[in-house]
Amino acid sequence: MLARGVHSSQGIQLKVSLVPKDIDEQVIEEARNTHLTQRPALLKEVQNRLERLANDGKVADDDELFTEEAHQLLDIRQWSDFQIWIHRKQAETGEFELVDDKFVQSGGSGAEKAQAMVLPLLLVPKMVLHRSNRTDTPHMVMFDEFADKLDPETAKSFARTIDHFGFNFIATMPSGAQNKILADGVENIAYDVIAPAKKDDGKFHKNIVRPAMTWTKA
Repeated sequence: MLARGVHSSQGIQLKVSLVPKDIDEQVIEEARNTHLTQRPALLKEVQNRLERLANDGKVADDDELFTEEAHQLLDIRQWSDFQIWIHRKQAETGEFELVDDKFVQSGGSGAEKAQAMVLPLLLVPKMVLHRSNRTDTPHMVMFDEFADKLDPETAKSFARTIDHFGFNFIATMPSGAQNKILADGVENIAYDVIAPAKKDDGKFHKNIVRPAMTWTKA
């Protein structure tokens, strides 16, 4: 499913992995496999953690501390690190680079950053929507202050990637910043949201919303 959002013409490939944190890999495999009827490694790990919690004298008389420790020990999402790997166009066959702070700061192309950062973010809603039996299920996401820290070319790549992955999206940004996302082949409508002139009078006043521009750049 992740591959659907990748532009194959750009030579970019993505893959994800779960790396266990101080835990046996078999535990993670059993937790991920929804088809298993028995999960002995996972069961043993949970039992060990419950026993550790029950024998922890530091939390025995503090309900709040006990609950906090229980969440830390039993939240299986914290048992592994979610990693994203990218194959760049100029890389050797089979060579993948970890997407981390070093990658983001390394000066990769806008397309590489967009696909490596946006697609995994949208992967979960994409999987949930994929389970729907309705053909008209809306694929809509919203980004606050979208592309605020991005240069125009990277912002365009982000917009194209979101569109290519099958999502419509609403983006809020300061007035004028919408010029950043004149994305090729993506239909866009920009609105100005103007705050009411009257304020602090104890009454509710509606914002004024008016179309600013519409464009599709082929």
